[in-house]
Amino acid sequence: MPYGIVDQDACLVLEAVTGAVGEWREDVISLDVMPLYDKVEELDKYVTDMVHALDPSTVAWGAFHGRQGAHKRAAWVTNFAHGFVIGLMVLSIIIFTTVAMYKLHALRLLGI
Repeated sequence: MPYGIVDQDACLVLEAVTGAVGEWREDVISLDVMPLYDKVEELDKYVTDMVHALDPSTVAWGAFHGRQGAHKRAAWVTNFAHGFVIGLMVLSIIIFTTVAMYKLHALRLLGI
Protein backbone atom coordinates (compact mmCIF):
# COMPACT_ATOMS: atom_id res chain seq x y z
CA MET A 1 0.00 0.00 0.00
CA PRO A 2 1.76 3.20 -1.07
CA TYR A 3 1.86 5.90 1.56
CA GLY A 4 3.70 9.09 2.26
CA ILE A 5 4.76 10.50 5.60
CA VAL A 6 3.09 13.86 6.23
CA ASP A 7 4.68 14.78 9.55
CA GLN A 8 7.33 12.59 11.12
CA ASP A 9 7.13 14.28 14.53
CA ALA A 10 3.33 13.88 14.77
CA CYS A 11 3.45 10.38 13.17
CA LEU A 12 0.97 11.24 10.41
CA VAL A 13 0.89 9.40 7.10
CA LEU A 14 -1.11 9.87 3.92
CA GLU A 15 -2.35 6.79 2.08
CA ALA A 16 -1.94 7.45 -1.63
CA VAL A 17 -4.72 5.14 -2.86
CA THR A 18 -7.61 6.42 -0.73
CA GLY A 19 -6.26 9.80 0.33
CA ALA A 20 -6.83 9.00 4.00
CA VAL A 21 -4.62 10.53 6.66
CA GLY A 22 -3.88 8.35 9.66
CA GLU A 23 -1.57 7.76 12.56
CA TRP A 24 1.70 5.94 11.96
CA ARG A 25 2.59 3.36 14.58
CA GLU A 26 5.34 0.77 14.60
CA ASP A 27 3.09 -1.97 16.05
CA VAL A 28 0.58 -1.77 13.17
CA ILE A 29 1.33 -4.02 10.23
CA SER A 30 0.62 -2.52 6.83
CA LEU A 31 -0.39 -4.98 4.11
CA ASP A 32 -0.12 -4.21 0.43
CA VAL A 33 -3.42 -5.33 -1.12
CA MET A 34 -2.82 -3.96 -4.62
CA PRO A 35 -1.62 -7.34 -6.04
CA LEU A 36 -4.80 -8.90 -4.69
CA TYR A 37 -6.88 -6.21 -6.38
CA ASP A 38 -5.91 -7.53 -9.83
CA LYS A 39 -7.04 -11.04 -8.89
CA VAL A 40 -10.31 -9.68 -7.50
CA GLU A 41 -10.90 -7.84 -10.78
CA GLU A 42 -10.31 -11.09 -12.70
CA LEU A 43 -12.74 -12.95 -10.43
CA ASP A 44 -15.25 -10.15 -10.94
CA LYS A 45 -15.11 -10.78 -14.71
CA TYR A 46 -15.84 -14.48 -14.15
CA VAL A 47 -18.72 -13.69 -11.79
CA THR A 48 -20.18 -11.26 -14.32
CA ASP A 49 -19.98 -13.94 -17.03
CA MET A 50 -21.69 -16.45 -14.75
CA VAL A 51 -24.51 -14.03 -13.93
CA HIS A 52 -25.02 -13.27 -17.63
CA ALA A 53 -25.05 -17.03 -18.34
CA LEU A 54 -28.32 -17.27 -16.39
CA ASP A 55 -30.05 -15.28 -19.15
CA PRO A 56 -30.94 -17.79 -21.89
CA SER A 57 -30.89 -15.18 -24.66
CA THR A 58 -27.22 -14.30 -24.13
CA VAL A 59 -24.18 -15.89 -25.71
CA ALA A 60 -22.35 -18.54 -23.70
CA TRP A 61 -18.86 -17.63 -22.56
CA GLY A 62 -16.30 -18.78 -25.11
CA ALA A 63 -18.93 -19.59 -27.75
CA PHE A 64 -18.52 -18.88 -31.44
CA HIS A 65 -20.07 -15.84 -33.11
CA GLY A 66 -23.74 -16.15 -34.01
CA ARG A 67 -24.74 -18.35 -31.07
CA GLN A 68 -27.20 -15.86 -29.55
CA GLY A 69 -30.21 -17.62 -28.08
CA ALA A 70 -28.70 -21.11 -28.26
CA HIS A 71 -29.74 -21.84 -24.68
CA LYS A 72 -33.30 -20.73 -25.42
CA ARG A 73 -33.53 -23.03 -28.46
CA ALA A 74 -32.02 -25.92 -26.52
CA ALA A 75 -34.52 -25.40 -23.70
CA TRP A 76 -37.41 -25.37 -26.19
CA VAL A 77 -36.24 -28.61 -27.84
CA THR A 78 -35.73 -30.28 -24.45
CA ASN A 79 -39.16 -29.24 -23.22
CA PHE A 80 -40.73 -30.38 -26.50
CA ALA A 81 -39.05 -33.80 -26.22
CA HIS A 82 -40.11 -34.25 -22.60
CA GLY A 83 -43.67 -33.20 -23.42
CA PHE A 84 -43.75 -35.59 -26.38
CA VAL A 85 -42.58 -38.55 -24.28
CA ILE A 86 -44.98 -37.77 -21.43
CA GLY A 87 -47.81 -37.30 -23.93
CA LEU A 88 -47.07 -40.68 -25.52
CA MET A 89 -47.08 -42.32 -22.09
CA VAL A 90 -50.45 -40.79 -21.20
CA LEU A 91 -51.86 -41.72 -24.62
CA SER A 92 -50.66 -45.32 -24.27
CA ILE A 93 -52.27 -45.58 -20.82
CA ILE A 94 -55.55 -44.24 -22.23
CA ILE A 95 -55.44 -46.65 -25.19
CA PHE A 96 -54.52 -49.60 -22.94
CA THR A 97 -57.39 -48.91 -20.52
CA THR A 98 -59.85 -48.35 -23.38
CA VAL A 99 -58.88 -51.63 -25.07
CA ALA A 100 -59.02 -53.47 -21.74
CA MET A 101 -62.48 -52.06 -21.00
CA TYR A 102 -63.82 -53.02 -24.46
CA LYS A 103 -62.25 -56.48 -24.20
CA LEU A 104 -63.86 -56.97 -20.80
CA HIS A 105 -67.19 -55.71 -22.18
CA ALA A 106 -66.91 -58.07 -25.19
CA LEU A 107 -66.16 -61.04 -22.91
CA ARG A 108 -69.24 -60.23 -20.82
CA LEU A 109 -71.39 -60.07 -23.95
CA LEU A 110 -70.15 -63.46 -25.07
CA GLY A 111 -70.83 -64.88 -21.62
CA ILE A 112 -67.28 -65.93 -20.94
